[in-house]
Amino acid sequence: MKPDVLDVHAAPSADAFTWPLGIDRSLGVPVGTQLRGQLEYGIACGDIPRGARLPSVRELSQELGVAHVTVAGVYKELLSLGLIVTSRGRGTFVADAPQPPPGPNPARLGRLLSDTFAQAEGEGYSLRQIGEAVNALIARGARSAQIGVSVLLVGLFADATRSYAADVQAALPAGDRVQTVTLDDLRSGQPLEGVQNADVVLALAHRLAETRALLPGWEIIPVGFIPSQRTRAALAALDPMIRLAIVATFEEFLPTFLGGVKRFAPHVSAIQATHLRAANLQSVLDACDVAIYATGSEGIRALMPNKPALEYRHIVDPRDVERLVLPAVAAQKTPQHKKEPS
Repeated sequence: MKPDVLDVHAAPSADAFTWPLGIDRSLGVPVGTQLRGQLEYGIACGDIPRGARLPSVRELSQELGVAHVTVAGVYKELLSLGLIVTSRGRGTFVADAPQPPPGPNPARLGRLLSDTFAQAEGEGYSLRQIGEAVNALIARGARSAQIGVSVLLVGLFADATRSYAADVQAALPAGDRVQTVTLDDLRSGQPLEGVQNADVVLALAHRLAETRALLPGWEIIPVGFIPSQRTRAALAALDPMIRLAIVATFEEFLPTFLGGVKRFAPHVSAIQATHLRAANLQSVLDACDVAIYATGSEGIRALMPNKPALEYRHIVDPRDVERLVLPAVAAQKTPQHKKEPS
């Protein structure tokens, strides 16, 4: 019988690594759903490094005992999400991190000027008058006061997204600010001031395709997430004799969620795992002493009012803040064309 540990060889520029990848048929979650969730979560949270080479469909199918067509379908989904890329003759790789933009975004300048011109025309000014006023301002070298860089973080759940934004805000220079919006907010179609004024847009790495579809034409930086220090400490402090329930918000992430809890609480052996929409949710909660729930499953507190329930909270990966967010913010403050000395 083959082990549940899959050796995944990274690209030449990265170190080889081993990541636990397996199928748990006792969870009641479809095999393809489990595989996609583990790969998606592993990429988004950095367990599978950017640029790493993934096994072929045939290799992964044989290693896990999963049908070839199932693995191929999972890879196709991840490809559509922008999480992986294929290279003819080389294989399949985790998508690399994007390069920070070289400077202020010209597309945003166009949007700002278009909005200003439209407002001026609405108040009765002709295009000729507007042009003359703009040229006069340029001739005088007029500049608006520097108001700092506006960063927009697009998330799934409002409360968690605000928490992620606070972490990013703490790393930014004074004067810069982080605003938040959820994918549901964007889907509503309502005008959102934070979106229009954004200089830098961040998205959850595994929701990049959705974010791009909702914000066409924007340069969007995907950021990864890791379990917070508070989460790791809370799991390590659990009584080893408790009966623990874990509740995932999305069934595809249940195997990975279970693996994460076991990683930080290896001393707890009595664990039952389920997800928010499972038929056995209430019975699992009734049988436990403590529950650990994923972000988005806060509603289980009402189902077990007299028992402790802890959220498995993540934070934005500090490495992505350092390597992607800060350079992108700094680039917004760098003029594209420096004035030549006279």
